Amino acid sequence: MSEFIDEKNKEIEEEAFDVQGLIFEYLAQWKWFLICVLVFSAIAFYYVSTIIPTYTVGASIFLSDDNAAKSSAIAIGQANPMMDVKSYIDETEIEMMKSRNNLIKIVDSLNLSYSYFRVERLRDYPIYGTNAVEARLDSISLRNLSSPIRVLASKEKNTYKFEVETTYGGVKENRIVKSDTLPIAIELSQGTLNILPSRTTSALEGVQKIVIENPSTVAARMSGRLQISYAKNSGTILRITCTTPIPEQGKDIIKTLVSIYNQDIIAEKNLSAIQTEAFIIERLALIAGELQDVEKEVEKYRREKQITDISAEAGMYLSQTTDVDQRLADVDAKNEIVASVEKIVSTQDDYTPIPQLIDDPALTAMIDAYNKKLAQRAAMLEGGTENNPIVQNMQEDLARSKNEIYRGLGNVKQSLNISRGSIRRQDSRISGKLSNIPVYERELTGIFREQRVKDNIYNFLLEKREEIALQKTLATPTARFIDNPSGGSLIAPQRSTYVGIAAIIGLLIPAIIIFLRRLFFPIFKDKEDLERSTKLPVLGEISMAENDEKFVVEANATTPIAELFRLVRNNIQFAHSEREKKVMLVTSSLSGEGKTFIASNLALTFAVAGKKTLVIGMDIRRPVLAHFFGLNNRSGVTTYLSGQEDDITKLISPSGRNENLSVLSAGPVPPNPNELLLSERTTKMFNELRKIYDVIIVDTAPIGVVSDTFLISTHSDLQLYVTRANYSTKQCLKVLHSAVSSGRLKNCYLVLNAVDIRSSSYFYRRYGHYGIYGNNGYGYGYAHEEAPTLQSQLKRLKRRIFKK
Repeated sequence: MSEFIDEKNKEIEEEAFDVQGLIFEYLAQWKWFLICVLVFSAIAFYYVSTIIPTYTVGASIFLSDDNAAKSSAIAIGQANPMMDVKSYIDETEIEMMKSRNNLIKIVDSLNLSYSYFRVERLRDYPIYGTNAVEARLDSISLRNLSSPIRVLASKEKNTYKFEVETTYGGVKENRIVKSDTLPIAIELSQGTLNILPSRTTSALEGVQKIVIENPSTVAARMSGRLQISYAKNSGTILRITCTTPIPEQGKDIIKTLVSIYNQDIIAEKNLSAIQTEAFIIERLALIAGELQDVEKEVEKYRREKQITDISAEAGMYLSQTTDVDQRLADVDAKNEIVASVEKIVSTQDDYTPIPQLIDDPALTAMIDAYNKKLAQRAAMLEGGTENNPIVQNMQEDLARSKNEIYRGLGNVKQSLNISRGSIRRQDSRISGKLSNIPVYERELTGIFREQRVKDNIYNFLLEKREEIALQKTLATPTARFIDNPSGGSLIAPQRSTYVGIAAIIGLLIPAIIIFLRRLFFPIFKDKEDLERSTKLPVLGEISMAENDEKFVVEANATTPIAELFRLVRNNIQFAHSEREKKVMLVTSSLSGEGKTFIASNLALTFAVAGKKTLVIGMDIRRPVLAHFFGLNNRSGVTTYLSGQEDDITKLISPSGRNENLSVLSAGPVPPNPNELLLSERTTKMFNELRKIYDVIIVDTAPIGVVSDTFLISTHSDLQLYVTRANYSTKQCLKVLHSAVSSGRLKNCYLVLNAVDIRSSSYFYRRYGHYGIYGNNGYGYGYAHEEAPTLQSQLKRLKRRIFKK
């Protein structure tokens, strides 16, 4: 037996918990699970009611193929074949759209730096376009805000009340301003805050809150709420989604985003045209002034020389001269244009578009290619920096192109100079023929020539300006909606999700508490639980007494607890039936486990069966048996053991419960309990009592507290070790196992006291395994039924639950 006990002690140390018992415990505590689920669901419902709902708004846009960013990416891909052009295009487009500058433009365009709320009991509900008052802060102060400004606006009768809260330099500032009329200016450390009446007709009802933030802060928050991605297997369709507490605001954000994106693309396309147009306008103003000066000079010359007509001969030569002069004027005009463009190329920085004014196809193509590369570089810088290797390669390419253009200008200039020399030689021949023409005629011809040059230049610039205007007009938006902003579906908070999570938490908390309690404070629930923890025989279990009754056994009692005591009595008689068991010792590990209750009622069980029974109180350090039976404790066992009384029968009293039951109380507490119990009078006492009584039940001290019981156990034939359900821990069994393995207790049996047989936990463990005993229908007995079916078990479980 000692080997089995040592093995069981080791099992107790290594055992974690009983899974089946844990499940039954959960079922028994269903009310706590229900309460926790309801409480946490209510908390979740309240929390959801305090959250501002968030909706999603979506749109689809189509990007045309003449997108500048795409053209740039394709050109870069041609220069670097290892580059993933599609990936680059996708990232560039999205980054351009979601750039910080674009988002700030949206914030400024829609006045999103000013958020308006309707103050409610559980939350501040955002409003958009229906606010009763508006707040305005100058743009400089607004962009310098380091912390938000909060304003609570209300109206009492005809007086407006504004409570302003802000922080400046780490110091909180609170202001309360009242006014009968609007607008009103409130001076703050951050600037002057103006409160204006709304452009809507909404009246100020209740309390409205205004939150003013830095546009950069709002733009950063908006960036996280905007999602832009390409449609699957498409490089021209973009999906834009925006999460927002106000669906109408989300639609406006998407529309403004696309509008600003189109404006940037058009501006990028027209960059070269705008630069050329600016140059032409500047040159037109200059040429117009010079042309006016020449015309005034002609007028002055004619007046001074009194020239009215030219002779026929002069007219003939002049007609020839006119042709030559016309050709020379064209060459000079072109030469001057080339010189102007050459000056621009040589003096301006490397990244300014070059005007397309040269009437040379090859050079014009080179300038056009150069300007397109500039546009590509600008698009690249929108999504990156100048340190990008691709950008640096492009800049080197631009430098080479510019050098080629400069050399091309030199070639054109050289060609024009050759043409001019040829024309000048022809003009010299005609001038020789005009040597007879008066000097004033030649001077007038020179003036006319200068006038024609200026006039040709002026007309040429006007034509170019019209061409550029037409080019700007033809620049169309790149992005257009194919699905207008729509939606407004709720994405947060998901009420069912929150309540579901709360319900799960409500189930987990009692489950964890029960689990931890069983893990760290392992106690016995019933006989099955006790039998799993020991190899010692368990004679039975005693149910919990109703109304804390001391005596539950009577002659004709058929209550469940009385039947359980009879069951223990019968099991005692069958245990080691070959030996007579007159003296039975009742002990436990700790006080409060009910050993006196068990000893007294077990003695009554033998007494009602006709056995002459004696119950002895030998817990001489803490005597309670006499008080249990309502007797005095002035004399008893200690009186006999100390020699004060030699006749033990004089110390025995009738129990008052049954004529076959007598009581021998413990007596006064002695100063030397161990010495008395070791004396020969103890042996003499038991020998004399064995002759008188059929059954002797001894109520002793707990073995986990003192060693008195071990001194008495040698005089007993059987030991009953009492444990209490939901009180005794599995550690108590170690004390018992140690006593049994060391031989200090022999013929030891266990009894489990105070089992709650009416609890749900006990029912879940036992229903269907026992038959109905007796006529009272208490639902407990020991006559086994046939194995129940699953259907019958479920029906009985349902009846029991609804009965509860």
